[in-house]
Amino acid sequence: MKFFYLFIIYAVGLVVSSLGLALIIQSGLGVGPGDSVAVGISMHTPITVGNVFIIAFVILLLINAKLEHKRPQFESLLPIIIRGRTLDIFLYGMLADVNFEAWYAQWGIFFLGLLATAIGIAIYLRTPFPRIPLDHFMMIVNDRTNQSKSIVRIFTESGMALVGFLLGAPVGIGTLVVALSLGPLIQWSYQFSRPIAQMWNKSASKK
Repeated sequence: MKFFYLFIIYAVGLVVSSLGLALIIQSGLGVGPGDSVAVGISMHTPITVGNVFIIAFVILLLINAKLEHKRPQFESLLPIIIRGRTLDIFLYGMLADVNFEAWYAQWGIFFLGLLATAIGIAIYLRTPFPRIPLDHFMMIVNDRTNQSKSIVRIFTESGMALVGFLLGAPVGIGTLVVALSLGPLIQWSYQFSRPIAQMWNKSASKK
C-alpha cells in the first residue's frame, strides 16, 4: 500500500512542477532557462511546448544511457509523458486565457510558480520511481563532479537560457531569477521532503 501512496506522491510532484513551469511562463517576466529552449523551438514550429519537452527528454534519455554506459531507461517515458501532457494542459487549457497585467500580479504568480516547480521536483525526486531525463542528467553530473544540486542546476540552466535567447524565446529578468534560485530552492525543498524517502526506506526494508 505504501508503494501505491508513493506513486501518488510521485505523480503529484510531477504535476505540481508542471503547474509551476506554466505559471512562470504565463507570468510574462521571462521563461525559465530550460523552458526557454522549448518555447523558442515552439515559436518556430507548430509543435506545442509540452511536445517539444517530450521530444527533447527522449533524446536526453539516450544521452544519459551513453554517459552511464547502461541501457536507456525507457521507464522514464512515464514522467516524460506526464510532464509534457500536463504542461500543455496548463498552458493551452487552464491558464490559456489568464492575463497578468499588474506588475505585482506578475511577480506574485512568478514566485508562486518558482516555488511550485522546486517543491514538485524535490517531492518526486524523493520517490523510487523513474526521473525525468533532465533531472537524472543533473544527478549524474552531481555524482561525477561532487558538486551540490544547486550548483549543477545553476550552470546547466544558464547554458539553456543562452540557447533559448538565441532561439528568440522571451528571456528576461525572470529567466535570470529562475537560473539563480531554482537550484537552491530544490535543494532546500529536497531536505524538507526527507520523510518521503524515509517512507520508501521503511517500505523497502520490510521486503
